[in-house]
Amino acid sequence: MEPPIDPFRRRTLGLLAAVALGALGCARAEEAQPLRFGIQPFRTAEVLLTLHKGLLDTLAQALGRPLRFSTRPTYDAYTKALLAGEFDLAIMPPHIAVWLAGRGDWELEAKYEVRMSAILVGRNATPAPEAEALRGRRIALGDPDSIVSLVARETLDRLGLVPQRDFTLVLTASHGASLQVLANGSVDYAIVANTVYGQFRARYPSLQAVPFGLDVPHLMAAARRALPEALRTRFRAALLSFHETEAGRRFFADTGYRRFVPITEADFAEMAPFLPALDRRYGSPPELSR
Repeated sequence: MEPPIDPFRRRTLGLLAAVALGALGCARAEEAQPLRFGIQPFRTAEVLLTLHKGLLDTLAQALGRPLRFSTRPTYDAYTKALLAGEFDLAIMPPHIAVWLAGRGDWELEAKYEVRMSAILVGRNATPAPEAEALRGRRIALGDPDSIVSLVARETLDRLGLVPQRDFTLVLTASHGASLQVLANGSVDYAIVANTVYGQFRARYPSLQAVPFGLDVPHLMAAARRALPEALRTRFRAALLSFHETEAGRRFFADTGYRRFVPITEADFAEMAPFLPALDRRYGSPPELSR
């Protein structure tokens, strides 16, 4: 006959079992919690959600977790939300992505393959990207903190054009809003991202465009390093294979992004000139880590 278990040992085993069950319950509860997914505000929140629904659904299935989408009204507010840890996963501008990776709390997973560029858009005729052609005009530009706006401002500076002196700069909430005010005749030109222009072509076939500055790496997808490594690995794999799915084929046909591809050392180097301004504005990060 086995000896009886003494009361103290029975209580200890009971407590250990309760702790184990509690830990298991917490793990399961955590796995059921939605992952907060942010997308930079280059279109309205409603349009962004509609545009990315197939991507969000595919990622949720791959990660085994529901995703909760949100954005912010401005690029500055979006950057502050990224810094404050208000997202777990995010699609962000390339200069912000590289800068956040340098701070060490975000891991960059993939980028869109197509290059991003600023383009000058006009109605009915191809615009001339020359100083005299733009002088005295009304030009719409999206959020001044977007990478496209930064590139466009460099081009305007090179042309010797000063906003509100040589032309009227009309700031809008997003690239999409800039194209809307151009289409309704409120401005003469708009400067937007090439891919957003492509998304509007079918609706406004009379819009014509020319390049307006250097091209740069496109939007980047990132995960907070606080997430489990296995989840980050699944996230990266799901992004890089998304173009092989039916939802991915529709998404890339609608957006013109082609597919997700790995981020390279050259991407970090291209974004380096934009980082000091972010240091001054939001606080200097530690030495760059990748």
